[in-house]
Amino acid sequence: MMMKSTTSRARKPLFLISLCVWIFLQLPRLVAIPLISSVSSGIDSAAWMYPAIFDIVTAVLAPFLILAIWKRRGFFVWSMTVIYFTISIVDHCGAFITLSQLGEPTAFKEISPDDSGLVVPAIQTTIDLLFMVLLHLRKYRSQFFKTDTD
Repeated sequence: MMMKSTTSRARKPLFLISLCVWIFLQLPRLVAIPLISSVSSGIDSAAWMYPAIFDIVTAVLAPFLILAIWKRRGFFVWSMTVIYFTISIVDHCGAFITLSQLGEPTAFKEISPDDSGLVVPAIQTTIDLLFMVLLHLRKYRSQFFKTDTD
């Protein structure tokens, strides 16, 4: 019986650490800043503004969400985490649609000249969906409502 509680305690930080690492890995989405500039300059279609703004929102919110998950878990932080992943997934869907209609934006062709524009967002969406599912499972959701001493 004692072994089981030790194992369950070892899993608790692993999920939260993985979640925070994944959210931290969203910071490079600031790469959308040149896309916003490109759209503003008339180089790329205005349709790219929507996914670009959502990229910036997810990147800017990432450090604040990580801090909240680490310091202040609870219903509000859990809800904000679900909303964060919802925004991220909606952003990727918007990017897929825009990419399928217009092709890769000029602003990103310098970064990724090999036409792999779908691969990275597809992987990111899959991982976002995985975390979204895990956040709704009682086992992981409850980690937002327990203190470290529980």
